[in-house]
Amino acid sequence: MRYCTRIPLVMLILAACLVSASCDYGYDYYYACSPCAANVTSYMGTVSGLQPGTSVTLLANTGEQTSLSANGSFSVATLAPPGFPAQLGVLFQPPGQNCVASNSAPDANGVVHVTVTCSAIGAGAIPSLAVVAGMLQEGATDGSGTAASFQGPFGIAVDGAGNVYVADSGNNTVRAITPSGVVSTLAGSAGVIGSADGTGAGASFNAPAGVATDSAGNVYVADTGNETIRKITPSGVVTTLAGSPGLAGTSDGTGSAARFWGPIGIAADAAGNLYVADDYANTIRVITPSSMVTTLAGTGGVWGSVDGTGAAARFNRPRGVAVDGAGNVYVADTGNNTIRKIAPGAIVSTLAGTAGVWGSADGAGAAASFARPLSVANNAAGDVYVADYQNSTIRKITASAVVTTVVGVPGRAVFSAGTLPGSLAYPAAVVVSATSLFLTTNNGVAVVLNLP
Repeated sequence: MRYCTRIPLVMLILAACLVSASCDYGYDYYYACSPCAANVTSYMGTVSGLQPGTSVTLLANTGEQTSLSANGSFSVATLAPPGFPAQLGVLFQPPGQNCVASNSAPDANGVVHVTVTCSAIGAGAIPSLAVVAGMLQEGATDGSGTAASFQGPFGIAVDGAGNVYVADSGNNTVRAITPSGVVSTLAGSAGVIGSADGTGAGASFNAPAGVATDSAGNVYVADTGNETIRKITPSGVVTTLAGSPGLAGTSDGTGSAARFWGPIGIAADAAGNLYVADDYANTIRVITPSSMVTTLAGTGGVWGSVDGTGAAARFNRPRGVAVDGAGNVYVADTGNNTIRKIAPGAIVSTLAGTAGVWGSADGAGAAASFARPLSVANNAAGDVYVADYQNSTIRKITASAVVTTVVGVPGRAVFSAGTLPGSLAYPAAVVVSATSLFLTTNNGVAVVLNLP
């Protein structure tokens, strides 16, 4: 007898399911199974090094939150199914300090033993991880910081003014976050599935998964469930740019004559062209400012891992896309566990990872390994950052294809803020803005400051 915990893309759902055979890795779910054992019932631990008059706030990946203002022992009750990797992380750090939570595996009584160690940090630009909004619970509430809530946030983008946009997939909305952390709903209505064009709440979406911005302040949405690409103007007017609601396919064409098949990642270049990772089509598409859709690389409906030019190249469920100033396109080739590069002329190569190899190894090119990379972003220096979903990490690939892990610890799926590496719970998407990297994770949005 085995119990399984199901964790969809970015939402930690503590639901137990009974299965009789070995566990299985799906495209949209990760199943973590273990032999019958005790439920996880509590966290018990100690805090040391916390300075008087300060407090540290902890958040468990089972949902509990607690603030500690003194050194010594603490306990937090919880209930998680057998085999769930219950852990505590740091939500908010005390001023001038960095606290690190170390978790044991649950003991025979279902107790996770935690050691929280705090120390002073120096001045200067220290790379660190912090909460921007959400994180505490699922929901659709607008508000500031952790008072806001999301449901399965996926794609993320940022504009020139520092506003962050989120494809709140589970709510069927697009959310906006100001530089001060105030969250509002830009378009769509929470819980309403549809394909209507309109203004603000008058528009509707169906599981939107990707967002991108242009220099004019427009937001573009990969409306995955509708098989369309949508546009939101600065005044909140939503139109359908390409594709036709409910009609999946791989056809090129202009506007509604084109077809998409599970569009997820989307990126914009300086000329106003959009690049789309068309997941089930196994292709990368381009949409011009006049809404003409063409296939840049791959062949519709044909999967593989072959490098090559244009239609001769193959992808396996590509889900993330980014473009740099030189016209190079980067692809999170999720099903192949690789990062691909499309140079001008539609020349496709494998930048890092090896097709079919699952892992967390750092290294150069094919020596590195990934575990379901979902999103890519790039900076002006030519570095590419990867949301390595199953590893719960952010990886960095230099222009010379050297891969390192810059945020998170492979296999430690709990959000924990503070100086890097910190830890993450299944990051879904990333975007770079100057020296910061914004990401969606754990029903919220976080930021890496002073990005290494």
